[in-house]
Amino acid sequence: MLGRSRWALALVVSAATLVAAAVMLAVLWLSSDRTTAASMRLRGPLMGLELRVLSGNVTIVGGSRTGVQVTRSDHSVFGHGPYQRRSTRSGIVRITSRCPRLVVGSCASDYRVDVPNDVPISIRTERGDIRLDSYHGSADIATDGGAIDVEGYCGFVLGAASATGDITVASACSPERLLLRSDTGNVSATVPSGNYRVQAASSARTTVRGIVDDDGAPWAIQALSNTGRVDVSGRS
Repeated sequence: MLGRSRWALALVVSAATLVAAAVMLAVLWLSSDRTTAASMRLRGPLMGLELRVLSGNVTIVGGSRTGVQVTRSDHSVFGHGPYQRRSTRSGIVRITSRCPRLVVGSCASDYRVDVPNDVPISIRTERGDIRLDSYHGSADIATDGGAIDVEGYCGFVLGAASATGDITVASACSPERLLLRSDTGNVSATVPSGNYRVQAASSARTTVRGIVDDDGAPWAIQALSNTGRVDVSGRS
């Protein structure tokens, strides 16, 4: 009986110790959680912009008349935050953001980039959403674990791919090519009414309405999803 009492007491003490350690770790985590902001302006003629983000959301806003303005918000814990590298080659600016490996807590870097129209952009995120707003030009965007939302697009070629997230595109003019692909997410494209070369397919529901599928049309739409719904519609 005495042995059982000692064993029960030891279990209680161990459990209390673990709870206290968890509480202390949570307090340290909350007290060390930091968010910092930084910005930079890229002037001069640019041939393109490439942005690679390991963890964080990206917003691209078109129509800038003062060059490229990059604003980022870094989220760190225990003094370990994301780090950024920037390089320029042949007129193409490349920005890469990565995070250290963390046992506890998270690290992320959210970006907002204001860009002039007609500057080609390439955006990649592993964990984060991508939003493209009022951009005119060619864009290639992809995310492994996030959604893609495009509003007011007008340009030549827009490629958007997501492994698990939804893709939603609203085009202000008839683009030369829309290439939209998701593995498990829904794909939705809204374009001005007219004639398009349309390739829309999914193992789930596929809907094409408000536009004419015409093999001789100058504009093309490809909207594909393995398991998500696909919807292509035209508006007058």
